[in-house]
Amino acid sequence: MATPDIERTLAFAAEPPGTAINVGAYVGLGALWAAGAGWEDRRPAPEALERMRALLRRAARAGAWGVSAGLYYPPSAYGTTEEVIAAVSAAAPWRMPFSNHIRNEGPRVREATAESLLIAERAGLVPVIAHLKAMGPDNWCATTDTLAAIAAARARGVPAAGEVYPYLSSRTGLAVLVPPEHRSGGEAAMLAGFADPHRRPEVAAGIRRMLGERVADARGVHLESTGGTLGAYCAEHAVGAGEAVIRLLERDPQAMAVYDFGHESDLERILRQPYVAVASDGGACRDERTHPRHYGTQPRVLARYVRDRHLLTLPQAVRRMTALPAAVLGLPDRGLVAPGAVADLVLFDPDGIRDLATYERPRQYAEGVRHVLVAGSFALRDGDPTGVRAGRVLRRPPYAVSDPDAGRGADARVTARGPDCELDVTGGDRGGPATGRVLLRDPAGREFTAAGAGSLRAGRDWALLIGVGARADGRPEPFHAVVQSADPRQRGRPSVAWSVAGAPGGYGPLADGAVTVGEG
Repeated sequence: MATPDIERTLAFAAEPPGTAINVGAYVGLGALWAAGAGWEDRRPAPEALERMRALLRRAARAGAWGVSAGLYYPPSAYGTTEEVIAAVSAAAPWRMPFSNHIRNEGPRVREATAESLLIAERAGLVPVIAHLKAMGPDNWCATTDTLAAIAAARARGVPAAGEVYPYLSSRTGLAVLVPPEHRSGGEAAMLAGFADPHRRPEVAAGIRRMLGERVADARGVHLESTGGTLGAYCAEHAVGAGEAVIRLLERDPQAMAVYDFGHESDLERILRQPYVAVASDGGACRDERTHPRHYGTQPRVLARYVRDRHLLTLPQAVRRMTALPAAVLGLPDRGLVAPGAVADLVLFDPDGIRDLATYERPRQYAEGVRHVLVAGSFALRDGDPTGVRAGRVLRRPPYAVSDPDAGRGADARVTARGPDCELDVTGGDRGGPATGRVLLRDPAGREFTAAGAGSLRAGRDWALLIGVGARADGRPEPFHAVVQSADPRQRGRPSVAWSVAGAPGGYGPLADGAVTVGEG
């Protein structure tokens, strides 16, 4: 049996609820690891790895957008580099992202970054370093080296990317301060270790070491359960930091905290990189005590780093929040304002946008956001929620391609010839509409044609066309088509796939040499 986490993910992908926003699911490596090998720190047997691989393939077929890993967190933290490669390589045919919270963001951040790049490259996935940072005063400026490693991977053809939130504090469980070896076996085993008088001092010493890797001192850990800092708790109860964390976790093993970890120079260095997306690392939340990134991430970048500091231009920042994440995920018809794209839009005042969320009062919406449209319907109008639920669960098409370097194809041309398709499209000059001819024929023999496409985005060996065409009766419909010159799901053969008005139209291999992706 799969773990409940895996089953809930698959059920969620199969049963779309009504939502105000669009929702998509990754498959978590931690859930895969728990299903295959459990929560103990042990080497997985071959059948356990195959169990993980089978579940991963099932999730990919169900429409998961990528593999989400947290090698810092048990149980996947117990996996070796080679074991993780063996597990996640099952997703290689889907050309999806491997988004990883790396194994260490402090004194071993360089080694952990290199490992994450290696895993994705050897597994045939797209490496994405989750919430890039350098944690702890002793490691500030390490981003010079980690970004250089990513740049080196990109120079040798690996489409590596990253994401960042614009804060110098993180939010996660207090249990991350407990060394992984003392969390082996899960929560119950961790608490049993606390209760052992012979092990308790060892655990406390390990917690002090882990604390020193993340923050300057205990005053940099803000406890959500008390509203104060770990330093204040230590002073009030006359205990050291290690013993204090143990007591707090004995009271609530799921306790959360905010950690002051970073330096502004690292954040700005990361934000300058064109392959780094802006992301909050925060999901839907109703907690009064949480991280302000849930409510302030994008407005903070637009106000602080675009308008006030001029670190980014407005087009650069908007791309990091829209087209770049869509390209990383492989979202075919979003991330651009173009004919044929789904109208998921945010209208904001660039001079008035401002984040209001703070660490003391995180649940505050930003100023300056006028309207939000989801699939062309107003979810927010004049700053007020409308109650309209036009969002849906988005499933990744089997032919999607993750490629952070996919750009507007001003200099690109794509051709494809097959019994059910005829494409010859050249990218528009200076970002204008693409031109050419599109003829698609579905399995029922119905034809769909377009004179050009709204947009052409091209990668190294693939291209994406989106636009508006017409069926035989002249009815206009939006469409997208993905052309690959070497599709791993078709054993390296060329392929073409398309969708009309959101409904699958066709997907299959073409004859060798039937596809070209190159300069216009």
